[in-house]
Amino acid sequence: MTTTPGRIGVVDVLRGIALLGMVLVHFNNYAVDAATPSRLSGAYEQIVVLFFDERFWTMFGILFGAGFALQLERAELHGRPFVAAYLRRLAALAVLGFIAHAVFGYNVLLGYAVWGVPLLLFRRWSVRALCVALLLSACSWNIYILATASYRIANVGEARYMAERQETIDSNRAFVEQNQTGLDAPDYPTVLQARLRRMGWFYRQPFSFLPVNTLTLFLLGMIAFRLRLFDQPAAHRRLIAGLMAIGVASWLAALTIPFGPLPASGILSAMIRRQASFGFGVIREMWLAFTYIGVVLLLVARDAAWLRRLAIFAWPGRTALTTYMIQIAILDLSFANYGLGLKPTRMQALAAGITLFVVGALASRWWLRRFRFGPLEWAWRSVTYWRPQPWRVAQ
Repeated sequence: MTTTPGRIGVVDVLRGIALLGMVLVHFNNYAVDAATPSRLSGAYEQIVVLFFDERFWTMFGILFGAGFALQLERAELHGRPFVAAYLRRLAALAVLGFIAHAVFGYNVLLGYAVWGVPLLLFRRWSVRALCVALLLSACSWNIYILATASYRIANVGEARYMAERQETIDSNRAFVEQNQTGLDAPDYPTVLQARLRRMGWFYRQPFSFLPVNTLTLFLLGMIAFRLRLFDQPAAHRRLIAGLMAIGVASWLAALTIPFGPLPASGILSAMIRRQASFGFGVIREMWLAFTYIGVVLLLVARDAAWLRRLAIFAWPGRTALTTYMIQIAILDLSFANYGLGLKPTRMQALAAGITLFVVGALASRWWLRRFRFGPLEWAWRSVTYWRPQPWRVAQ
């Protein structure tokens, strides 16, 4: 399912859909309720919570893993050395990720660059071995929580463990609240200092050292690519439909499982029961992204003309890095107090998000008619291969 030499067209479409979903979530996060919220506004907020939050970020991460597998396959096919070029690629992404996090306050890209390094360890693994690694990665946070709880309870007792747990929660909450004051400042130097402090705090948290989210998504993308779900969806309709059903079932289960406070005694047993109800991290709302991906794959499997019909997503999907960086810059300058400080209603945020995406898609189309890559994509590829890449589209 290729529309451009060297590209898998459906992956570009999915990447563009993920960009639209993420920008709508970001706009909604900045929105404020009107003095008398309408039913439509309330309904849209619920739609974002139920169907958008984390779903499109999940899709984006899966596609990164698929892209890694694609790069590895093509390097082996053409007999090119892979590791050095890949590490240069991650180093360039880390620079952009640092800018995205420190300058604009968005952390996704830097996390991708960091967790892309251990992904190298899995490049020769079989699909079965990757599935085992995927399961352990998805459960890693739960394993960590149960292991640390077991150790502390055995050494200091339940009461002291719960006190330490609450102290950590209170300390983190206090830092975030204090740091938010700096983030809301009307001058950029104060905001930048607050963002750098937030980064230092963020990357010291246990979740930053565990593969629970990012590496899990990368492994999912690698497995999906190895199974040829992206480039041969017509041959895997039944598997795709099964994954879509799993996504819906996991989403519904995670929404309906109760999550109450821990008891005063029997804490470890209660924690085990709670974690077991979520499959020790396997059952998640975010897997609804499987269903979204599956819908697009089945449409393309039924009729390849859907790649043309969905081209408005493929254009920004081909310039995803440039598009994402422009989006977060516009978001920050529009809504931060040091910028325009806009306070849109939810319906205004929805309209603005769609408008920004459509304008960006049309700009990507205009650009790609003249150039082979987006500006940042060209720089990224040039660093990866350590030489300037062809720039203009051949006439």
